Amino acid sequence: MLYKSYHVAHSLSEAIALLASDGDGSVRPIAGGTDLMLQLRERPCSAERLVDVGSVPELKRLELQGDVVKIGAAVTYRELIESDLIAQQAYLLHEASRQVGATQIQNMGTIGGNLGNASPAGDLLPCLYALEAIITVASPGGERSLPVADFLRGYRQTDLRPGELIKDITLRALTPDTGSAFVKLGLRQGQAISVVMVAAVLGVRAGRIRRTAIALGAVAPTIVRSIAAETVLLGQRPTADVFDGAAAAARRDIRPIDDVRGTAAYRRHVTRPLVREALTKAWERAAASQTGASE
Repeated sequence: MLYKSYHVAHSLSEAIALLASDGDGSVRPIAGGTDLMLQLRERPCSAERLVDVGSVPELKRLELQGDVVKIGAAVTYRELIESDLIAQQAYLLHEASRQVGATQIQNMGTIGGNLGNASPAGDLLPCLYALEAIITVASPGGERSLPVADFLRGYRQTDLRPGELIKDITLRALTPDTGSAFVKLGLRQGQAISVVMVAAVLGVRAGRIRRTAIALGAVAPTIVRSIAAETVLLGQRPTADVFDGAAAAARRDIRPIDDVRGTAAYRRHVTRPLVREALTKAWERAAASQTGASE
């Protein structure tokens, strides 16, 4: 038996009350279940009760509030792919969602589930780092918000406390002078767990790089924000040589391991071309956006 009981929550308050009814962690939220059901098969009866939050209206919102994009935790990959708002204001999330699993996974899996699973190979997580996302969690005691880098504490470890539920993710909409990109290397063309992945945000004003964020996944116990690479870029003109220098610097910030998908040496080797590719795509999109805005 994978679990003993199953309850469907119809509101955020109901979901929180059900999750808080047992403080020992044996009550688990479920939306798409694409990660959780695999975990439960490995550890039968590790959950006394599942609380289905996949249809809670407060967790399904996807909207722009001023210059802030708000994404409910139960928004699926498919909804991110099909959202004009995401395509226009946070394109790398659209790009990453298109590379998550098969169609069935995209239809079921959620951004909150990707966060809660806290895998260093979670495709959306480097994007949220690069976008400097804020995670809001809710509990009977109220809500609290924290940066994604503080929410993800380590390998499959989050800052969620007993009875808390991921409510939403907020991020600043990208400005017209800013481009973004997500690049992923797997062992095959599609439906592959990442060997290395890179998310990049690049903002250029007056011919100089004024904003940059580079985040890498599957290269350490959790997502890595490459400060070394960003330092190389800031204030420079966006050229191939500058991008290559930043890509080389990114390798100083990662701590890859050997596993069934690749060796640490291989991950270090491919990091450089992947970072260079992500930066090039982000710059091309920023330039195209500026051209479109000026026409």
